[in-house]
Amino acid sequence: MKLVYNWRSILRRSHSMWAFYLSLAALLMNDAIYVFWGIDTSPRFWWLVGVGLLIYGIVGRVKDQGISGD
Repeated sequence: MKLVYNWRSILRRSHSMWAFYLSLAALLMNDAIYVFWGIDTSPRFWWLVGVGLLIYGIVGRVKDQGISGD
């Protein structure tokens, strides 16, 4: 496997990576809120937030983001 030359910049600044980070957080948020605060929230809401963020990642993947090398 060969990485692109500016992989560090992509991990820090690209729309698609931030969408992946945030969608993972959204999918885990329902359980985290319950474990830490004992509040039962709607899993459907967090699922919709996660899917919305993944769609944002797809759009961000094809958008020119102007990310140069490190």
